[in-house]
Amino acid sequence: MIQRLSYRARQLRRTLAPGITAADLRVAEAVLGNDLYTLFAAMQQADQRHCLDVYQKLRAEGEDDAEVLVAALVHDAGKGGGSARRIRTWHRVAYVALGLLPSGALDRIARGDGGLARLHRHGEATLRLVRRAGASEGVVGLLEVMESDRGDDPRTTRLLAADDAC
Repeated sequence: MIQRLSYRARQLRRTLAPGITAADLRVAEAVLGNDLYTLFAAMQQADQRHCLDVYQKLRAEGEDDAEVLVAALVHDAGKGGGSARRIRTWHRVAYVALGLLPSGALDRIARGDGGLARLHRHGEATLRLVRRAGASEGVVGLLEVMESDRGDDPRTTRLLAADDAC
């Protein structure tokens, strides 16, 4: 419980002060290429920071699978673009708190087109966006499995573990 609270406190701090550097952006652009980098650039800095943290954690653990690293950098792309204008910090805090409710409650609450709904459906939006941007089938497949929260593939297991740790 204490670890989870500490994790959420770090997450909130990174949301409020993401600290994206020019070097971070150069790395993301080099890994993603133009079309996928456009999706990354459209995310709020808090989401960019999170994706960069996932990427950096994987790299620090020796990950060199290009598709896993690309997926790490774009796995929250569905929170960008038009969604980014609607998602506020209070939505993020409320979303985490509501996630503690019994299964299905969040589905009933996070409806419509507001910030909570966009957070709740960002995985589906991410898949649409990365497909349109020309991501490889391998990257799309990783994101599909990530969205279903299954860890039945070693690559996805590593990606999910890094995501959960960041």
